[in-house]
Formats: sequence, C-alpha cells, structure tokens
Amino acid sequence: MQQFMLVAGIGLLCWMLMRNRMRGRKRAELPVLTSLGHNSNTQIPPRSFSGTQSLGAPTEVLKWQVELYDLGRELKGELDSKLIAVRSMVSAYDQAAKRLSELIRMAEQTKLASSSPMAEARRLAQLGWTTPRIATALGLSELEVAQLVDAAN
Repeated sequence: MQQFMLVAGIGLLCWMLMRNRMRGRKRAELPVLTSLGHNSNTQIPPRSFSGTQSLGAPTEVLKWQVELYDLGRELKGELDSKLIAVRSMVSAYDQAAKRLSELIRMAEQTKLASSSPMAEARRLAQLGWTTPRIATALGLSELEVAQLVDAAN
C-alpha cells in the first residue's frame, strides 16, 4: 500500500508540473498571436507581401539588390566551373608526372650499349679528355657532348 501511494504521489506531482508548464506556454503565446493579427478572433485580414512596400526600401535599391544577387549567382557558377576545370587539369598533370617519373626510372635501369655515343662520351670523359676533343672524336657538337657527360654525373 505504501508503494502504491508513493507512485500515485509522484504521478500527481508530475501531472501538476506539466499542467503548469502548458498554461505558461499558452500565456506566452497569446500576445504573439494577437500582435501578428493572425488569430481567428480578429477581424483584420492578415497582411500579405506587397513587394517593395513591405520592405520599406526604394524601388531602385531593391532592383540593385536583385541585380547584385543575380550577378553573384552568375559569378559563383563561373568560379565553380573553372574550379572543376582546374581540378581536372591538375589530375591530368599528376598522371603525366607519374608516367614521366616511371619512364625516367625505367631509363635509368637500362644498360647502355658500349657502342652508343653516350657510353663512349662518358668513357672518354673519365679518361680525362676535354669536351672539344671528345666532340671531334665522336662527330658531335660540344653542347651535345657536355649534356651527355653531365647526364652521367
């Protein structure tokens, strides 16, 4: 019996608190509804949007605002499309860089034939020959010989 009375007391207390809270909400909401003029008891029809009059701004200012909004949308669209193009170019460049690095790695792994001009230029440079002398011996320009020797270092 004591437990039943305890549960009934707690239930009654909860009911009273909820009732007070609901009454408080109704009191807080009533002034807002009457001030808006949307209450069913009022005789004044609710106000509707009437364009520039409801905003209180001159017509020219509102036109500028609309034009600026449209311009902003257009510019954002252009920026988004350019950003997409840049992203696709960056991904293409990344793929090309990976391919190039792999080709360089493959080229470094290959062994030169002893009869190739590059191998011959490297061998003569190691023997201490000068660039003009190597160029004359191989029949290449001095610039080409310099590049072949520099590639070895």
